[in-house]
Amino acid sequence: MNRRSMIATGAALVLLLGGAVGAYYYVDHKKSSEEAAEKAEADSLKLMEFDSNDVNAIDITTAEGYFKMKCGDNGEWTLEDTDYPYKFTPYSYQMNVIASAMSKLKADHKADTKKDDLGKYGLDSPATVICHTADKDYTVYVGSSSVTNEFCYVMLPDDDTVYCIDNATGLELRGDIAKICDPYLLECTDNEIMRFALVHNDEVVYDLCRNEDNTAVWSFNGPVTDVAIDTITVNTILTNMVRIEAADFECFTKDESELAKYGLDSPAYTFTVETSDKTITLEFPEISAEDEKVWCYDADTYEVCAISSNSAAFLSGKWQDLITKQAMSVSFYDAETLEIDVNGETHKLTVDHENSKYVYDDVDVTSKDNEEAAKNFEYLYASVSEIKHGEFREDIPEKMGEPTCTFAYTLTDGTKRKLELVPIDDSNYWAYTDGRCLGMTVERSAIDGTNGCLSFIEKLNADLGIENK
Repeated sequence: MNRRSMIATGAALVLLLGGAVGAYYYVDHKKSSEEAAEKAEADSLKLMEFDSNDVNAIDITTAEGYFKMKCGDNGEWTLEDTDYPYKFTPYSYQMNVIASAMSKLKADHKADTKKDDLGKYGLDSPATVICHTADKDYTVYVGSSSVTNEFCYVMLPDDDTVYCIDNATGLELRGDIAKICDPYLLECTDNEIMRFALVHNDEVVYDLCRNEDNTAVWSFNGPVTDVAIDTITVNTILTNMVRIEAADFECFTKDESELAKYGLDSPAYTFTVETSDKTITLEFPEISAEDEKVWCYDADTYEVCAISSNSAAFLSGKWQDLITKQAMSVSFYDAETLEIDVNGETHKLTVDHENSKYVYDDVDVTSKDNEEAAKNFEYLYASVSEIKHGEFREDIPEKMGEPTCTFAYTLTDGTKRKLELVPIDDSNYWAYTDGRCLGMTVERSAIDGTNGCLSFIEKLNADLGIENK
């Protein structure tokens, strides 16, 4: 190849190489530009980002009103300012959800819209949500949901762009009062309750109060006063009560005609709870077994909501459900004597607690050095003091019949107590406690059954060498 050909070939190669390099740089630049554009677009969909723990207040303005909620040092939210005609307790959990959703708010895409079309997206009169922090305020305008309910439309201040965010997030941010209002029926803890009562058609179903000095002790204010309360049952009921949430929030209202729609203009039930600093009064209409939900009216906040029929089971409760299962429960350590008269057979148990001495009739049980006799003495006492009652009946006789079983206690403080059992039929007795019958019944097997007092009388007699009658 001559020199001239070599020069031409070299020039061609240079041109080809230059073109290839140019093409490479063009493609690379284009790719980088596209990636940069994609990144810029992705970044533009990150609407805001901050630490939700820094939020100290949230303002929400909707068609219902203006609400300024403040977060206290204890993490609980309170309603600091509002133009809404009714006061309520904000749902702290929901306020935290709003703060969290705002703190990492991201759009899926931008809507293809013009400023004049905002009404189509509910953004001509949107809900406004503002999260306040010590350094900055974060604001979003929340519009309506898309036709498919897949997205919710939002805008930011000083930005004409309409963004599409996840619809579930939009619903959380929208600030509907049904969501931001505390859903719990009782805004207190079970340990704070000092009194609770249920009235049905002006008749007291139960009314209990907690002892201020010993909060583990409960007593009846009505309709009975001197019966033993089952504290475990009461505490279980209260624990369940404070967990009841509204299944449906309806409205706030004082309008009698509006309340009449729910049967709450003339309620059948009134449930009252008192704590050391407030009284909560809940009203309910008459209920039936077919009801799937029961309407409830908070007479203090004027809130109307519904709870499930299962949650409303306490409305069908009775005072009898709250008492101990013993017909007359007297602690062994409180008793000085117990006189037993069953079908004409009489025995007397005497307890000298100071000297740990048991006397059965005239026999000093402890001096016999007989462990079985001492045990059966205690079992005999328990078989009487733990006599379980059965159902309560309403057909109580006007006059007390002749008791065939009488158990008379003398307590260490001198108090006298007496349980008398009057036959109803071959299987049951009426139970009269201190001369009064409240409808309580006792099965005969509680006396003559395997664990009845007659069985332990026989055992104790055998232990002491006493002939059974």
